[in-house]
Order: sequence, then C-alpha cells, then structure tokens
Amino acid sequence: MAYENLYNEYNNNPEIEAFIPLAQQPRFGIIATILSLLFISGALMTAYSKKSIVPKFLIYTFLSAIGSILFAIAAIFVSDSVGVYV
Repeated sequence: MAYENLYNEYNNNPEIEAFIPLAQQPRFGIIATILSLLFISGALMTAYSKKSIVPKFLIYTFLSAIGSILFAIAAIFVSDSVGVYV
C-alpha cells in the first residue's frame, strides 16, 4: 500500500468518539466505587444476620453480584481516567 493511499484512508475515516467522555469518567468511577462498597457491605451484613439460610443466601448472592459488577465498572473508569494522565 502506498503512502498516499494510507494517508487518504486515515483522513477519510470518521473520528471515534468515546461512549462516556474522558472528563466524566472519574466522577462515574467514584460513584461506582461508593455504590459497590455499599452493596458489598450490605451483603456482609446479610451474611451475619439471624435469618434462615435460603433467604440469606439469595439476598447475599444478589447483593454481592451487583457489588462485584459495580466494582469492575469502577476499576475500568478509574484506570481509564488515571492511565491517560500517567
């Protein structure tokens, strides 16, 4: 491929825009971290409650799954926002 063809293809392609702008990612990362800590804390409080095993297991599973998903989202947002500036 000639340099001219490569240059033309590069300039003719549309710009890629982020789904969530980089300036807003730290805010979403902090919110997701706080929410994940709340859900995981709720899961731990449920584990030490006096309820029977079946409802306790279902509530714990739901809260820990949501907390884990939010923590993964927070890790992605924080690594994107911090990794750009390092």
